[in-house]
Amino acid sequence: MTDIEAGIFRPARHWRRLAIAVAVASALALAAASVVVTRAVVYRSSVLPGVSIADIELGGLDRTDARARVASIVGSRLAEPVTVKAGAESFTMRASDLFVLDAAATEERAYAAARDSFWSQALALALPFPLERDVDPVLTLRADGRATLVERLARIRRDPVAARVELAGLEPVVHPARLGSTVEESVVADLIRAAALAGRESVTVGLVAQRPGVMTGEAERAAAEAEALLSAPIEITFRGETVGALEPSELAKAVRFAQRADGYGVVLADEPLTAALAPLVLGDVRDPVDASFRVKGKRVRVVPARPGTQVAVRKAAGAILAVATMDGGSRAAAIGLTKRQAALTTREARALGIRHRISTFTTEMGPSSSNRIWNVQLLGRYLDGTILKPGQKFSFNKVMGPRTPERGFREGMMIFGGVLIPSIGGGVCQTATTIFNAAFEAGLPISKRKNHSFYISHYPTGRDAAVSWGGPDLVFKNDLDHAILIKASGTTATFTVSFYGTRQGRRVVSTTSEPTNYTSPQLQYAIDPSAPAGSVRTTGGGGSGFDVTVYRTVYERGSVLRKDKFFTRYTPENPTAVYGPGSTPPGPYFTLPTG
Repeated sequence: MTDIEAGIFRPARHWRRLAIAVAVASALALAAASVVVTRAVVYRSSVLPGVSIADIELGGLDRTDARARVASIVGSRLAEPVTVKAGAESFTMRASDLFVLDAAATEERAYAAARDSFWSQALALALPFPLERDVDPVLTLRADGRATLVERLARIRRDPVAARVELAGLEPVVHPARLGSTVEESVVADLIRAAALAGRESVTVGLVAQRPGVMTGEAERAAAEAEALLSAPIEITFRGETVGALEPSELAKAVRFAQRADGYGVVLADEPLTAALAPLVLGDVRDPVDASFRVKGKRVRVVPARPGTQVAVRKAAGAILAVATMDGGSRAAAIGLTKRQAALTTREARALGIRHRISTFTTEMGPSSSNRIWNVQLLGRYLDGTILKPGQKFSFNKVMGPRTPERGFREGMMIFGGVLIPSIGGGVCQTATTIFNAAFEAGLPISKRKNHSFYISHYPTGRDAAVSWGGPDLVFKNDLDHAILIKASGTTATFTVSFYGTRQGRRVVSTTSEPTNYTSPQLQYAIDPSAPAGSVRTTGGGGSGFDVTVYRTVYERGSVLRKDKFFTRYTPENPTAVYGPGSTPPGPYFTLPTG
C-alpha cells in the first residue's frame, strides 16, 4: 500500500474507534440511567440506601417500617438508665425523662436524607455501594424535663458559701468561704442524650468551680477593720467642738458587714448610728413640720411645710470609719447636720389641688348617750384630715381601725338581730352614714354600703350606712382629677363631714321613692346567756319594715356621668322575747353575743 493510501485509511480508523467509544459510553449511561430509574421506582416510598438514625440502619425500609423501627429501637434506648458521674457523686436518669421522641418527624428526616436535590438523589441511587448518612432523631424537651434534671443535679451541685463576719460581743469572728461547683443543665442534657442514643450506660461531667461573693481573705480584712474600729472610743466633734464620744459598745450596735464600693467591709447602719449621735446634738436637731390645710368657710389654703434638721448620718459614718482605720493620730470624727424634708412638702400639698369645698353633709345625733356622742366625736378625730388621692379608694374600716377601749372607744349600743345591745364603739354608724352622704353628694362612685336593719328616723330615708369591724364596710372611690381632703366636726347635737378638692363641674340630682312592701312587726325570740337563769323579758318593738329606693344622677359639665340606684329594705322593729339560760323559747330563736 502506498503512503498515499495509508494516509487516507488512518483517519477512517480513528473515527471508527471514536464512534465505538461513544456507543459504549452511551450504552453505559443508558444502563446507569436505567438503574437509577429502576431504583428510584423501588425506593420511591422507602428510605434511601445508607441512611441510618443513631447507627440504626433504615435504608430500604418503607416509611411505615422505618417509623416503627425508630420508635422501637430509639425509644428503648431512651428508656435505658444513664448514670451521670461527677467526681464522687452520681445520679441515674433516663433520657426519656428529659426528651420525647417524635418518631414520625424522625422518619420524615430519614426519608428526606439525600433527597435535597435531583443530583444528590441520583448519586445515591446510581452508586453500587451506599453513601453512609447518619441522621439525628427528632427529640423535644419534655415540659417537666428541665425541672426533673435540676432536681437530680442538686445531688452533685454545691452552692458556694460566702465568707462572713459576725460580732461576738466586741470580737469579730470570721466564718470562712467555701467554693461551690456547678454544671450547665444543657450540657448534661446533651450528654445524657448522646449516651442513650449510643447505648452507653454512663457519662462523666466536669464540674465548674463557683467562687462565692466573699472570699475568706476579704472577710479577714473586714474583721481587722472592725477590730480597729472597736478598739477604743471615737470622739465626736460638732462645729469644731467636742460634744461627746461613742463607746465601743455603742459602735458595735451599728456595725454591719456588707459589700461596699471598695469591697467587703464594715458599714455602719443608719438607725442605730443616728440613735447614738442624735443625743449629742439634741439642741440643734428639729423635726420637720408637714404642710397642712387650713379651712375657712368654703375655701382651703395650704399652710407651708417647714423642713427640719437631722444628723448627716452617711457622712458621719464615713468620718468614723476613716479615723478608726487611720494609723496613729486622733480618733476624732466630725459630724454635721443635713436638711430633713417634711413628709408632705408645700409643693406636694399644692399639687393635690385641694382648694374648695365640693360637698358637705350633717346628721342629727338623735337620742344619744354621752358615750355614743364621745365615740362619734372620736371617730371624727380619726377621720379628720384624711386625704384621698385620685383613683384611691376609701374604706371606712381601714381608715378608722378597730373600735377598742385601748384606742379610746366607750360602750354604746348596736343593733343585733333587731335588738339593741351594748357594744364598744356604739355610734360608729352615725359617722359612716354622714361620710356616705358626703360622698353621695360629691357624686363619687360607691362600691360598698349596707343599710341598718330597721329604719332610724334621724337619718335620711334610704341613705344610711351600717358598718362593723370585721363585717360590713363603707367603700367609695375618688374618681376626680384631684385629691379630696376630708374634714370632720361635731357637737353634742350634730355631726358634719365635708369634702374639699377642685370643682370640676359636678352636680348631683337625687330622688327617693315612696316606701313600698310594708311588713308588720312580729314577736321574735332570743337567748341572752348573760341574763338571769330562767328569766324572760320583752324588748323593742316599733315601726314597720318597708322597701325604698334612692335614685342618683351625677352630671359633669352638663353631661350625665353616671346613674345610680340604692335599694334599701328595712326590717320591722320586732318585739323580742329574751330568755335567760335554762329556758327554751317556744319558737325559732337566735343567741345574743356576750362580752
